[in-house]
Amino acid sequence: MKRIEHTGAPLNLVLIGSGHYTTGMTDLLGRRATDKDFGVLLPSALHLRERGWVGRIALCGQNGDKLETIRQRIAPWAADPGIDTRFDAYPGPGQIDGQAYLRALDEMPRPCAALIAVPDDLHVEAMLACAQRGIPFLIVKPATTRLEDLHRVLDRLPADLLAMVDYHKVYDEANLLLLDDLSQGAYGRVHHVSSLMSQRRDMIEIYGRWLQRNPSCNINHYLGSHYIHMTGFLTGAEPLDVRATQQHGFIREHHGLDVADTIQTQVRWRAPAGYEFVSYHVAGWADPSQTESMTYQEMHLLTEQGHVFSDQRYRGTRRVLAGPGMQVPNPYFFNLARALTGGWNLETKYGYLSVRTFVELVLAGPSARAGLRLPTLAESERVTAVLEAADLSLRRGSCVVPMHREAGRLRIAH
Repeated sequence: MKRIEHTGAPLNLVLIGSGHYTTGMTDLLGRRATDKDFGVLLPSALHLRERGWVGRIALCGQNGDKLETIRQRIAPWAADPGIDTRFDAYPGPGQIDGQAYLRALDEMPRPCAALIAVPDDLHVEAMLACAQRGIPFLIVKPATTRLEDLHRVLDRLPADLLAMVDYHKVYDEANLLLLDDLSQGAYGRVHHVSSLMSQRRDMIEIYGRWLQRNPSCNINHYLGSHYIHMTGFLTGAEPLDVRATQQHGFIREHHGLDVADTIQTQVRWRAPAGYEFVSYHVAGWADPSQTESMTYQEMHLLTEQGHVFSDQRYRGTRRVLAGPGMQVPNPYFFNLARALTGGWNLETKYGYLSVRTFVELVLAGPSARAGLRLPTLAESERVTAVLEAADLSLRRGSCVVPMHREAGRLRIAH
């Protein structure tokens, strides 16, 4: 994307949700590390304020005392690396209020936007609250797992309101190269796409309460959606039918939850040129805690002109240390390494770039995004359709679930 320069008033941000992706606060804190121990959204917002693009920041959760703990946890950043760590907390100390974010949306001076990272079953409520107030938002993926919910939100979006989904892998340099090559026709027709994305079983401890409250959530929603979305985003293809399979074991036996360890999703697509191809996506979250990477992630394309392999787990760095043993970090997603010029070195990190791109586009106005290929809420319809069809396939013994477009929208026959 062409760099957008901004010289006007900064954008105020309301961060809805104070959990793992926003702040890094989880039940694992102090016991085991993750790839985002301080979150992504809050550090990104603070960094953008250092650049002058963001003004006030509101952090919204349910428990005001937790927000104060977060405030104390990030306070050292004021000295090193010299970041302004101030934020407004909703609710305040000693208060419990799951609806406090509504007050923040009402009270935050305009221009403002929202970054939403709450449990999946609260997504629609939060998006509608922003839409009702005319507030642009970026929401963690998947925005919804049912087409009915997605269409309901889309119907209530004001014209020109920017609504984006945090499919941050589209900003990964490896995937941008794939996108450019595919757009230039370098690979010819795509015949088959396969992906693997599997995480340590530690994630079950982080999301255990979500799963108890909403057992319909699964790893296909959380991880599988990344490469399902990437397949449609890279090729511009539309899903025709879906078949899904699953395996149970560790989570059922050790956590007492009827949740699959691993899910496989097969999708038949039709490309804009009219030909069909198939993709196969494996998603899991029961890897041993001792694995060298937080996330195993890779993608393979079999095309008319050959093969494309993209190992997005191993990025060229290995550490072997006493205690943790072998580690393979992903330096390109998100980390708070210091920049040589001061502050954090975030400008090339694709987790941060997702937030920065959203903020840039909100500040620049509707004309700046005309003609751009972006992970918007409307664009996420394909992955929502695939996730819903996969869930239906699993409930029906892994049958093939077809979909079609009717009156301009994807539909699934239940």
